[in-house]
Amino acid sequence: MKKSSLILFMVIAFTMSSVNFGCKKDKNDADEIETLKGNPGNPRFNLQFTNEENVDLDLYVTTPAGNTIYYGDEEFDGGKLDLDCLCDECINGPNENIFWLDGTAPKGTYQFWVEHYDNCIEEDETSTSDFTLRLIKNDVILQKYTGTLSRSNNKSTVYTHTQE
Repeated sequence: MKKSSLILFMVIAFTMSSVNFGCKKDKNDADEIETLKGNPGNPRFNLQFTNEENVDLDLYVTTPAGNTIYYGDEEFDGGKLDLDCLCDECINGPNENIFWLDGTAPKGTYQFWVEHYDNCIEEDETSTSDFTLRLIKNDVILQKYTGTLSRSNNKSTVYTHTQE
């Protein structure tokens, strides 16, 4: 191999070894994540919504073992619901958060979604709420979904995440 070819090979090999092939932290993600309420985690499922005075939305995460974490069962398989907002009694605002401490989340497929539990004012049949649902891992937003729920449209799509 000629000396110039060897040098070129070494430069290419060094450059490739310096490339980050994983998820890249993004400044915009960091700024957005910083505004979220609740504990960080890997993974972390975070729900923010509007109209908490009139609508109660709830976050659900089903673990690979088939256990569902939500307001009725706040801990399973190492995951924990640390924020639950109920009809304007939300000291952290309209947020819900389920997280696993780093390195404790079981491997496998998780399902997660949002449900419209109830309207806060019984006579109110028409209140809606917009929501943003985020899946975060290693301070990177891997998935982000938005939608609107109401009494008649009371469940979001069920999303999935595979934890490796």
